[in-house]
Amino acid sequence: MSAVEGRKPSNIDDTILKYADSMSPDEISMSLGGVISPAAVAARTQSLLKAKDWLTEAQEDQLVTLRMKELVYGITSNDYKYLDVKLRALIALGDRLDKRKKATEVDLNMLYGNQGALLGRVVDMALSYMRGALREEVDGARWDDLVAEAVTVAQAEIAKHEAVEA
Repeated sequence: MSAVEGRKPSNIDDTILKYADSMSPDEISMSLGGVISPAAVAARTQSLLKAKDWLTEAQEDQLVTLRMKELVYGITSNDYKYLDVKLRALIALGDRLDKRKKATEVDLNMLYGNQGALLGRVVDMALSYMRGALREEVDGARWDDLVAEAVTVAQAEIAKHEAVEA
């Protein structure tokens, strides 16, 4: 849904976005039969593109994939003079998808690293609290042995999951 109006985009919105990168507001207005003025096309384009939730990243990737398919399906044997342009467009669109994938991987690795660091701090705080609370019942050497044993068990559990994911 568009954050601009809180509703699903209209056919006019679809047409505006379809041609925003290749046609002027005047041309888009004409392609819509003049039902919206060029000034309104320009304003609506800005509103749609500024809407933070206009499309999710996955939807943007799907849109790029659909445009790539349109280019591929549109190639005919009579298109030799345009084949180079279409091929460059496909390469550019593919590069965009690759960059998005790499950026997502970087973001996920950062997220996982931050979550792991937070989990480590929380576990350390919990163990410190328990050590203090149980200091009269469990001597320090025994406590250190139990913590080392617990860390070994935790590492084995993590290793099981890493083997499955790899």
